[in-house]
Amino acid sequence: MNENPAVTVQEETLRRIRGEFMEMPGLCLTSAQAQRLWELDAGTCGSLLGWLAEEGFLSLRANGTYGRFPDCGARAYNSSQMNPDLHALSR
Repeated sequence: MNENPAVTVQEETLRRIRGEFMEMPGLCLTSAQAQRLWELDAGTCGSLLGWLAEEGFLSLRANGTYGRFPDCGARAYNSSQMNPDLHALSR
């Protein structure tokens, strides 16, 4: 079976992001901060954070940060307010 290397890298990055949020309760990051932390381009970072928010692992807050609910304490947006392109990750 031949795996797509891009999917494998993406899955590994998702595991890393989940792990960081699990290891650091209260971690809340803007997309720009996450880009720097995980050395991702803007599009990839936005898609991955959006994917994690849509699946319920993260929440996008009104102040523009992503975090685990209720760690950041701010009201979360619902998934309909997020980037519609994140659905491409599930295809």
